[in-house]
Amino acid sequence: MRTLIAWLFGLVASSTLAADYPTTGMLYNQQEDSSLTYTCSLQQGQQRLRCEFIQTAVRKKAKAADLEKRLEEARKNYPDAVKEFSDPKECNMVGAWLGMATGQISIDAALIRNPSIATDAAKFKEGMIRLQEDAKANPSVLDTFRALASMCDHPTEENYLKITMAGHEKDLRTCQVSSNPFAQEFVWVSDFGNSGAWVVSSQPEGQCGVVQLSRFEKDQSDTSGLFWRYVARKAATNPSGTVLPGLSCSAVDQGEYVYDWKKSRSDHMQCEFIEFSPI
Repeated sequence: MRTLIAWLFGLVASSTLAADYPTTGMLYNQQEDSSLTYTCSLQQGQQRLRCEFIQTAVRKKAKAADLEKRLEEARKNYPDAVKEFSDPKECNMVGAWLGMATGQISIDAALIRNPSIATDAAKFKEGMIRLQEDAKANPSVLDTFRALASMCDHPTEENYLKITMAGHEKDLRTCQVSSNPFAQEFVWVSDFGNSGAWVVSSQPEGQCGVVQLSRFEKDQSDTSGLFWRYVARKAATNPSGTVLPGLSCSAVDQGEYVYDWKKSRSDHMQCEFIEFSPI
């Protein structure tokens, strides 16, 4: 197994202690809108380096190219959806939601007529008032409600697809924020590049035999010698395998992603909505 790892690195890890190592800091992904904070300490008689990371990322919930796939899926679901929209009770509920959101129907009156609409009336009213305020500032937040109401009035395929398009339009303006902790252990590889690097100590995992090849390398442009870059990379040692039916291990992303200490990102992502995501 160690021979395989060495082959992937194209070198052999040295047992000699590095002159120094990364300790703590914050780095910025140069290809994507994400950052890493890290804290590292030497382990096992100063032969290994253990680092705790927190990765924070911001990404768009949807891309423009996703729409056709979503519409295709909606067309398949349309026959079953028609049955749901033929239920007067459900459609009355949609009408009540839209009426409250636009302020055309009193929230208190709607709750009296439809007590099942909320398990906690006070919290529901608080949330609906907030939705009313958002709708005044940005009427597009009600586009999905309007599309649902149109489907109730006229349950055509065209109106059903408008629900999907309204949801997609909102997702294009929605940014997802995630924060994920992870830990890695590194060994010093003296002949990596021109000045050596701390490289992740990893074993192949899963059906694809994925090996982590990420590394810390010193920023050679920094004359103080204090700053490090982190380069995230992985490799599939079994590219002929499959992750899931129809998904080959050869599709595993094996590109390099550079996190640099001095080059932060400030992209204009046009986020009207924010969602917190677990991944």
